[in-house]
Amino acid sequence: MTLTAEDPAPDAALSPGRRRAFVAVLVLLPVLFFVLLEAGLRLGGYGDTYPLFVPVEGVDSLLTPNREVARRYFTQTASVPTPNPDVFAADKVEGTVRIIAQGGSSAAGYPFYRGASFPQILGTRLRLAYPDRDVEVVNTAMAAVNSFTLLDLADEVIEQDPDAVVIYAGHNEFYGALGAASTESLGRSPGLVRAYLWLRRFRTVQLVRDVVGRVAALGGDARPAGRPPSNTLMARMIGEQNVPYGGEIYQAGREQFEQNLSRLLAAYEAAGIPVYVSTLASNEHDQRPFITSLGEATDEAAWTEVAQGGIDAYEAGRAGDALPLLERATALDTLAADPFFALGHVYEALGRPDDARAAFARARDLDALRFRAPAEFNAVVRRVAVEHGATVVEGERALRAVSPGGVVGRRVMLEHLHPNLNGYGVLADAFFDAIVADGLLGDEARPTPPGRLVRLVTPMDSLIGRMRVAQLTAGWPFRPEESQPVRIDTARTPAYVAGLARDVMGGVAWLPAADSLASLFERDGRLRDALVTRRAVLQAYPFLASAWSQLAALELTRVQREGRDDRLPYVASLFQQALDRDPDHVPALAVLGALALQAGDRPAAVGYLERAHAVEPDTPQVLYNLSGAYLMERRFDDAIALAERLVRLRPDDPQARALLAGLRRDAAAAR
Repeated sequence: MTLTAEDPAPDAALSPGRRRAFVAVLVLLPVLFFVLLEAGLRLGGYGDTYPLFVPVEGVDSLLTPNREVARRYFTQTASVPTPNPDVFAADKVEGTVRIIAQGGSSAAGYPFYRGASFPQILGTRLRLAYPDRDVEVVNTAMAAVNSFTLLDLADEVIEQDPDAVVIYAGHNEFYGALGAASTESLGRSPGLVRAYLWLRRFRTVQLVRDVVGRVAALGGDARPAGRPPSNTLMARMIGEQNVPYGGEIYQAGREQFEQNLSRLLAAYEAAGIPVYVSTLASNEHDQRPFITSLGEATDEAAWTEVAQGGIDAYEAGRAGDALPLLERATALDTLAADPFFALGHVYEALGRPDDARAAFARARDLDALRFRAPAEFNAVVRRVAVEHGATVVEGERALRAVSPGGVVGRRVMLEHLHPNLNGYGVLADAFFDAIVADGLLGDEARPTPPGRLVRLVTPMDSLIGRMRVAQLTAGWPFRPEESQPVRIDTARTPAYVAGLARDVMGGVAWLPAADSLASLFERDGRLRDALVTRRAVLQAYPFLASAWSQLAALELTRVQREGRDDRLPYVASLFQQALDRDPDHVPALAVLGALALQAGDRPAAVGYLERAHAVEPDTPQVLYNLSGAYLMERRFDDAIALAERLVRLRPDDPQARALLAGLRRDAAAAR
């Protein structure tokens, strides 16, 4: 079309208002797209928030750590670590002291978990020291997580109104989820990782993350060349296995730890929550460095000749010959870990404990496979704690105090860094002493046994722990001589303990296994083991009426066996705890009725037994005892009716027939 002079000219440009509207539409279109995508994903049920705490199944008044919460942080691992299933009230009861623990696998109590964890041992000691206080301990610690996880969960911890937070963390800064050298890393910028953790609550971000993860998985095994396969989470989390001391990745890990710990303690400080944060310990004496990394300028041939000569002399028991060679090797390369480790043993053999401690610590710090936190991290803990008003718990110092020569080793450690049962007790004691010194629960604490004497770990759980350590040490990065195969002393350990341990390792739920274990111990007359097991069940499941009544029944057996009638009020209090959780719990009602009958309190006995009979009309012991109570009240017809019912249920029971015959005689005589 051709324009003529008479035709009106088109607008040369949009008006300012239309231009602004056009720009706004261009800007809002992608925003609208993502809003609609986010809404669609949520409506379609894609993704999850994975909250830290969820209601206990079937008991909405109680909360427990979410066993899926670690999916926030692991994108390339099908199975994720889980926290201990501790239980606490959704609505905090006034006067309750609530302590929430944070950390990695050592805080979780690996490889035993549950009652072996230092937070639970701490809780037991606090309850004994302050019997008038209700103490809740909630352990949120998980394996293979680090300070990014602790910081990300802080707001949800604060929401639960804890009276204190206890922290033991720092070993996983390099290989824990999102760590500087982890397979789950997002880079070495702590700010970028924290931004991602904030954004991942959006389903769109979760979608992108999942797509990227699936695409990455198509590339097959991303294991670095030369590394053997492993079925342990510990080995699978290693992204960069050689992290030299002071190098770029090392500094990134140290910086992420300091930044995150500072932000974490600042959050609790702002909320007015006392924090107890421990220094870190690991096995220096008995764990040879996993990887020795030489400096770039080192003459490797010359160093190897001297270092190997020194190590050979040390291993041959010639400490005097080894000393000059190893000292020369450490001078040739100050960053090589192995000569320092051997030197520590040489100094120890030559009676130089101070030099030995320094050499062992240096070997740990220089180990380039960074599972064990270096000494510098403890300096960070102390400095950051002071900045934010937190209390430093000297856990490392406590473990050194019970270790020969002050060098932490197998006396308190299982392998490279997880405490053994005694070690967890020592760690719990260090936290206990700090909390008592602060007066958190009051001024007067009753004397209590140390943690190693109050921990609740069943023989089954102890064996499960050994099995887990055997799995861990059977492959890379542990050397063949460092493996710890399980050897069972069949003279001391019944076959059913090993069988149940294997069942739990294979996926059987812990509670039914522990119930079976307690029953088998009781059957075999192993009352002490049965009591430990029942107490461990109660510690794990305090909301179950059956946990209280089963422990009470076992305590009653002990009272009867030992003739300790003075403990009957304690037994009755345990049964009453069961009724507090379930007013219709027949085992508790039945025994409380029997105890009241024995004490001559007929009204109380009839009350308990009638309640039990109303719930379960055909419980033989209830029928027997209630008929006896009715007899005492001269309610002959009611007593005879119950005895007749008992005989119908148990026609071959001579006691039932004798009861009925006696009741009929008494009734006839009374008439």
